[in-house]
Amino acid sequence: MIKTKLLLAIVAMVLVCVFTSCSDKRQGGNAKILRNIVTSDTILSGMISSLLPPSRYSIEAILPPGQCPGHYDMKLSDIEKMKKADLNVSFIGMNFMDKTQLGNKVQIIVDSGGHNWMAPDSYIDGLEILADELSKRFPEDREEIMSRKEDTIRMVKAESNSLIKKIKEAGIFGKPVITSSMQKEVLEWMGFRIVGEYGRQEAMSTKEFVRLSKIGKDQQVIMVVDNFQSGPEVGKGIAETLGVSHIILSNFPSEKGYLATLGENVNAIVSAVVRK
Repeated sequence: MIKTKLLLAIVAMVLVCVFTSCSDKRQGGNAKILRNIVTSDTILSGMISSLLPPSRYSIEAILPPGQCPGHYDMKLSDIEKMKKADLNVSFIGMNFMDKTQLGNKVQIIVDSGGHNWMAPDSYIDGLEILADELSKRFPEDREEIMSRKEDTIRMVKAESNSLIKKIKEAGIFGKPVITSSMQKEVLEWMGFRIVGEYGRQEAMSTKEFVRLSKIGKDQQVIMVVDNFQSGPEVGKGIAETLGVSHIILSNFPSEKGYLATLGENVNAIVSAVVRK
């Protein structure tokens, strides 16, 4: 009789362990990362990270934040990541992404509409686009995606207003500048007046240099702004000729994230111009 009771107790304990284990696995299935998403760059990876529940998704970018998309060479390890990913997301025009030959089966191809998504208004438009696309791909998470989108938009708007206030307090809002075309939209958001712009280093001829220098002198620009990824020294000579600040801004979020990078860009301008 005692042996029978002992045997029953052992069986009960085993069953409890089995069911508990199964339950833990099911719960763990919701908590662990189930889907891996690979993006072309850190703008998209950061945006998607803000929209999807982190307990169920892993997001990583192919392009390092300091690298120019036009000069990036796709690695075999990058291609392998994309092949294994549950979803790949890329901007149109990222030529290095075409080398994967994945087709459109597991991809979202995003059209920026010619806008720079580092500018807060365009960033918010991008969040709307991505939230809709991700909701179609992952309908079970639609409610959370939309909630996280609204939270992120509120944070971006609040930080955007704070940074514009800082520029106005520095007394440089509305001032004329010359800039890399890659930074034009961001500088317009900051409130600066763009009187001249230029492209990559290979497009900067002597004639173009003289033209921009004349514009800068006539318009009394306060700075020349380069884009780090496309060439941090392109406008340096113009700035030196005019005797104004030469500033380098990033066109992709660093490892610190979008809002931190946006703040660093604004701080770089304010500190350089005020110090000048």
